[in-house]
Amino acid sequence: MNDGIGDIERANLRFRQVVEAAPTAMVMVNKAGLIEMVNTQTEIIFGYSRAELLGQVIDILLPERFRHQHPHHRASFFSDLSPRAMGTGRDLYGRRKDGSEFPVEVGLNPIETDDGVKVLSAITDISARKRMEERFRQVVEAAPNAMVMVNKAGLIEMVNTQAEIIFGYSRDELLGQVIDILLPERFRHQHPHHRASFFSDLSPRAMGTGRDLYGRRKDGSEFPVEVGLNPIETDDGVKVLSAITDISARVKASEKLAEHRDELERSNKELATFAYVASHDLKSPLRGIFQISHWIEEDLNNGQTHAIPDHMNLLRGRLRRMEHLLDDLLAYSRAGRLEGSASQVEIGRLAQNVFEMQAPPDGFTLVVAEDLPTFTTLATPLEQVLRNLFANAIKHHDRTEGHINLSWRVVSKNYYEFSVTDDGPGISPEYQERVYIMFQTLRPRDEVEGSGMGLALVKKIVEAYGGTTGIVSDGIRGTSIRFTWPINIEGRLASASPS
Repeated sequence: MNDGIGDIERANLRFRQVVEAAPTAMVMVNKAGLIEMVNTQTEIIFGYSRAELLGQVIDILLPERFRHQHPHHRASFFSDLSPRAMGTGRDLYGRRKDGSEFPVEVGLNPIETDDGVKVLSAITDISARKRMEERFRQVVEAAPNAMVMVNKAGLIEMVNTQAEIIFGYSRDELLGQVIDILLPERFRHQHPHHRASFFSDLSPRAMGTGRDLYGRRKDGSEFPVEVGLNPIETDDGVKVLSAITDISARVKASEKLAEHRDELERSNKELATFAYVASHDLKSPLRGIFQISHWIEEDLNNGQTHAIPDHMNLLRGRLRRMEHLLDDLLAYSRAGRLEGSASQVEIGRLAQNVFEMQAPPDGFTLVVAEDLPTFTTLATPLEQVLRNLFANAIKHHDRTEGHINLSWRVVSKNYYEFSVTDDGPGISPEYQERVYIMFQTLRPRDEVEGSGMGLALVKKIVEAYGGTTGIVSDGIRGTSIRFTWPINIEGRLASASPS
């Protein structure tokens, strides 16, 4: 009998020694909630002596605001005895003797004794961990880009203010939601696979390397993003912290750079064409002048002065052609500059004024659509386009009478399309691209005045403002030159000006 009692006493002693040696606070209470055992860590953490705690209700170690709930929680535990964490899903706090509070984790274990079931609580002060978590949250909050932390199921557990700003959701609207809410719908079906792939090979990396990534705002609009993924070890398992950067400005700048590069390439091609063709077209009248001067000299030497007036007329014609050519070259070099101030322009009236300024031959008329728009634009370049198109239609007409029509339509929310249509000889399809090249004419120079720069000038001006040109003709009778023109040219000027 004594050996049995000795075994029990030794077992109790070992139990007390294990409790005493535990690195956490250990508190054993009975069903009434009275403290029956504590260890040294309990005294250190809570600031009470052992004598002050034994026999007291466990509520002494709780903040006052939680004490009224505790008897209910204690009764619940005794009705279903099993080891568990206390207050799962809730923030738990202990209260020291001096009244200060601190965050804790509590593990509950039922203990069978001769006096009935007791509860042994293992209490851990997690103040240091909470401070680390708070510092982590502060770092995430201070990040200049959107930060979103998700668990393995893809549920959002943390976001920062930048995430709210960039995506347009409040924090409460995001927490607990699947991360797919921030993705365009067309990518959502792929995302669980990509997420599983990341969790199977945890390492910091960029998301979607080699692919264009997009985020989706609350209003449904999309924007280009870069995403960095980082695995984070937590007590609840591995999470993924995503750093999301809105790269809309960078993409826009890249697109602008590409536009400038294309414009530079186009300018270089124009310059090459200019150097090649101008050398020929500038030399041609000079050679003619040189030749005519020899004819005049020969006539004077031979005493045949009757032919000199004809030669002088030819000479003046060559000089006029050269003057026209130089004027057109100067106009072409200046064409399409994105500058000037916009004003309200009534297209119908502008077209009539431009046509009358051409001093068209008798028999040529202009008909404009009655509903031509009035809008804010740059009048001078638009006037240049219309003047060249009207002059071209008159100059290349094969009859003494002709009709020119100006019509229009809306082709998009950003552009009008205008059409200048004549009833002249038409342009064969195989020549329709050629007429846009500098100095190109389809008839001999001696048959028609001009440098062949008209449509090249039109094309350059229109394309400088983001528009396009086109020709519609069957090559037999009639030609329609079409061009698009921006409705909001002020916005284009603003985007083109240096910031």
